[in-house]
Amino acid sequence: MSGNERRRVLLIGLDGATFDLIEPWAAAGDLPTLQHLMREGVWGPLRSTLQPLTAPAWVSFMTGANQGRHGIYDFVRRAEGSYRVEITDASMIGCPTIFDLLSRQGRRVAVLNVPFTFPPWPVNGVMLSGLLISLPGSRIAYPDSLYAELLAAIGDYIVIPDYDHRATDPLAHYADALLRSVELRTRAARYLLSKERFDLFAVVFTATDLAAHVFWAAMEGDPAADLRFRDAIRRVYRQVDAALAELLDGLDDETTVMVMSDHGSGRFKKGVQLNAWLAEAGLLHPRPTRRVGWRSMSGSFLQSALRGYRRLFSTRARARMRRWLGHRVAVVKRHLESSLTTQAIDWSKTRAYALGAGGNIFINLRGREPHGIVNPGAEYERVRQDIVAGLEGLCDPETGERVVARVHRREELYTGPYVDRAPDLVVEWRDYGYWGRDRVTPGTRQLFQVERTWEFSDLPLSGSHRLDGILIAYGAGIRKGARIQGARIIDLAPTILHLFGIAPPAFMDGRVLTGLLTDQTAAALSEGAEEPIAAERPAQAYSTAEAEAIRKRLQELGYL
Repeated sequence: MSGNERRRVLLIGLDGATFDLIEPWAAAGDLPTLQHLMREGVWGPLRSTLQPLTAPAWVSFMTGANQGRHGIYDFVRRAEGSYRVEITDASMIGCPTIFDLLSRQGRRVAVLNVPFTFPPWPVNGVMLSGLLISLPGSRIAYPDSLYAELLAAIGDYIVIPDYDHRATDPLAHYADALLRSVELRTRAARYLLSKERFDLFAVVFTATDLAAHVFWAAMEGDPAADLRFRDAIRRVYRQVDAALAELLDGLDDETTVMVMSDHGSGRFKKGVQLNAWLAEAGLLHPRPTRRVGWRSMSGSFLQSALRGYRRLFSTRARARMRRWLGHRVAVVKRHLESSLTTQAIDWSKTRAYALGAGGNIFINLRGREPHGIVNPGAEYERVRQDIVAGLEGLCDPETGERVVARVHRREELYTGPYVDRAPDLVVEWRDYGYWGRDRVTPGTRQLFQVERTWEFSDLPLSGSHRLDGILIAYGAGIRKGARIQGARIIDLAPTILHLFGIAPPAFMDGRVLTGLLTDQTAAALSEGAEEPIAAERPAQAYSTAEAEAIRKRLQELGYL
């Protein structure tokens, strides 16, 4: 048996992990496993996608391709031929993933909790979907029997912990649930590892990301935060470090270990209402609120309610409202979102609008959008240039600092068959403590908003994403005691294929990270092979009810 045939890769994802926390905590002795891997292997920052968002980042990891090739830019997209917003899912990934490619080569793969693998699809091995799933059950697993098998073996399983407003101490309950999710994920991984020898075993822990979103201000000692949880993020990292030790225990000399994150994390400062900015610039026109008819009356009421409810209701009152609404909260929020986005805009006068998370701007282009008014060519370029110039000069009124590093035109970032679905402009924030929002709130001029909790919830919101995640490599074929710079999330798939002696296919935009590899392993580089671009995916992912559940989850996580 050749070295490549014996090779195994254990890939461990720590969603949202950052060296800003890992380096000092490892040096203090809190993270001995990560410290060992960094000292004995290769490590450095891993550049995420624009935006550094879960959906495009994890799909870019899986495919090794830019978003123009795989087609996933956000958690949502505009439905073809309308302004209706639909949830994206794994059935929409437009090219093969590393799990598909290895399966075609007869390699066994295990995929555990990797985000954006719902609905699961057939692989040569097993797959248990991660964020975003609909509801726990057999539909989240391939084969169907896997979920029940895991429950029988380990007793319970948590994909994403729920924030229970009914608990005696909801925030303490949530902090404990994060730790519990790590424990159960570790049990599930160890169970699968004990069953058979997988060639690629990929498992993702999401608690590192969720803890950062909720407890960052407490970690920094912000007096407005609940300082009982000042150590909550560190506790999650410690438990994940212990989980790594368990997963690495007993691995043979032919195993390569990679620890990575889809993006980094940091303090969340303010949300920036991009549609409000576009409205001030005369590029977006909200509908008049005095139109006759129950639909417009309802929309006007909801607009007024949203403008006032944060000011009038305390976070505890909002939590009580959520408990009173119960399962209806998703329906209420769906109509609220609809009123405050597509239905609230006068498309006959609007030239540009923001959609989705982070800072993605679309031009209301004639011939592409249903009621587009901007002509292709010179007018399209003029509108884009006006937006670029305006946003690149945008300053936080409290500090006077510029908040936008650059506004990219889509052709500067993307190539491939799905560029037509890309935003026309992508805002890269100078400090991703600022985060673009897409709400349409007629009558308000508040562009910058301090958001301490998520809507209909008293769950704190104080952390956001950063462009640089982490990459640590260790074991077979990996250099020792080195740093690496310039690694991108799209480079991991081709690097893993190379470790198996498989040439990365030509559609991949990533490169093999030779800086990670020993000279002998790096020397085996070969030309990329042609692979079918089309990916085999389930024809339909979410039912209407499931889509509502996903939309609710995204809103609870602060992405919508």
